[in-house]
Amino acid sequence: MNGGNCTATNTCTCNTAMWGGSYCQTPNRIFWSFDNTLQDLYNNFNGVGNNGPTYSSPGYNGAGACILLTRSSSQSVTIASPFLNFAYTSFTLEVWMYANTLYNSNPYTDNAIFGQFDQNVLDKSLHIIIRNQRIYLGFFSDDVVGTQLLSAGQWYHMAYIYDYSVRTQYVYVNGYLDASRTSAGPYQGTTGSLTIGTNGVNTPNNYFDGYLDSIAYFGSARNASQVLDDATLVSDLTFDGNSLVDRGPLLINGTGTSYSYTTSGRVNGAVTLSVSSSYVQITGLRRLGLNAWPYSVAIWIKPTSVAGGTIMHLSSRTDGAQTNGWCLPIMGLTSAGRIAINSWNGGNMPITGSSVPLNTWTHVVGTYSSTNGLRLYVNGALSGSLGAYSFSAGGVPMTITLGSSLFGLGVCNTGTIQMGQFYGSLDEFRVYARELTAADVVGLANP
Repeated sequence: MNGGNCTATNTCTCNTAMWGGSYCQTPNRIFWSFDNTLQDLYNNFNGVGNNGPTYSSPGYNGAGACILLTRSSSQSVTIASPFLNFAYTSFTLEVWMYANTLYNSNPYTDNAIFGQFDQNVLDKSLHIIIRNQRIYLGFFSDDVVGTQLLSAGQWYHMAYIYDYSVRTQYVYVNGYLDASRTSAGPYQGTTGSLTIGTNGVNTPNNYFDGYLDSIAYFGSARNASQVLDDATLVSDLTFDGNSLVDRGPLLINGTGTSYSYTTSGRVNGAVTLSVSSSYVQITGLRRLGLNAWPYSVAIWIKPTSVAGGTIMHLSSRTDGAQTNGWCLPIMGLTSAGRIAINSWNGGNMPITGSSVPLNTWTHVVGTYSSTNGLRLYVNGALSGSLGAYSFSAGGVPMTITLGSSLFGLGVCNTGTIQMGQFYGSLDEFRVYARELTAADVVGLANP
């Protein structure tokens, strides 16, 4: 069953690329994108809507869609088959959540995300919820509750984890551990459909009201660094295989024009920009549009010219322009061939680093947080910094253009960057919605 390869009656082997556990009941991964569909990405755990849930576009990642559940209409999703075994096993459930309302007083205390109902007795009713505005993972009378007070009207990444090997429940908010509880479980339910937006605890007063996006199940306990990347790695373009496919969790694939590929990248393949109209672009970057939200950008560059050039251009418009919008080159070369980064606090916040060699791979990272300010790293070493300030963002999901400022040329604020076409190759482009540590940067600079 469930992807097993049966050679005789009662003699089956799991397809280990997709399934594990006894009887092939534990998949390695399930992913509901909600891009106008209730199907699982792997076409195994497909949902059916109850009472007419709808979709809203764009989703969290600025593309595709997400599901909209309305509490007053008792809207939810049911996945009746195949059965998903949570009993006596480790698992992780991650979700992007935006609540229109979060109830926190009787009888409306629960806001259900996910569940599996066997019966409401000890360890037999899985409820993955928000209770009293706090993240909550429950097996029934064997539960962990978070400490951070969540608010309606904003996106959160939430991770619910059970590690069977150490009998511990964990809950994470925006990539960081909120609470844990040992001597927990295991969950012991052996029947029940999967439900999204409701569950078997406190029904019918538990329906979720708002948007859910990119629900991911893993048949293992994700570790802290994996959860942090799942929540904060915004985009990861490796350019391998002649592709602009995003290897990160949000699947924000790139687009562009007049670019080419080379197999002589810093790590496998790379992209080459060799004409005046060449660029690569990603859009829908929500966190980069929020005031004072921490961020980091990282890239390998191999310039064939160092007489200026935009490496990364941040803008509210996809054409890079400033008219009725917001734009700023955030990484580039000065007219003297030095690497520079820039940020904004009602004025330019530039850092100018060292000279960049021609035809040589150089790793460049810019990091920001309201506590530590702006930092420039070159080849893993700190090259310059500015003290604490509050980044004044564009207020909308943003676009990063690699290699060009497009129609922002000559009109956007620029700091010390000489805006213009970047000529050369780029590799391993990453965007994070967090401030990378010095150790993180060293790791990226030494692949």
